[in-house]
Amino acid sequence: MSPKLTLTIATVIALIFSLGMFFAPEFVTREQFPNSDGQGFNDLVTLRYTLASVIFAIATISFHIRNIEGVEIQKIVMRGYTIAFSAVFFTNLVLHIAGKISAIPPIIGTGFIAILSLITLIKLKKN
Repeated sequence: MSPKLTLTIATVIALIFSLGMFFAPEFVTREQFPNSDGQGFNDLVTLRYTLASVIFAIATISFHIRNIEGVEIQKIVMRGYTIAFSAVFFTNLVLHIAGKISAIPPIIGTGFIAILSLITLIKLKKN
């Protein structure tokens, strides 16, 4: 898979999560923290807006670096994406298994981007 396609897919997935958190923060919060209520719930909803903006920033960066040229810089970017999304994936997975959050969509999304980035990195290293 080409770095451009990988980064385009990462952009789309990130935008979906960002828009979901921005336009439906109560729903996302209730899905992840079904037992929360009161001020704690309101604080978590506020954090969804913050997360939405951070994810939007990642989507924007991903979109703008899609056209990078040169195999060496593409390898660096794909290595960074593999490490970063693997860290988020494993964090969500551990929190989900521990029963701290319900995180199936983020686990799938970040895991998919991590695997896609790793496949792209391996392909670049072979060339």
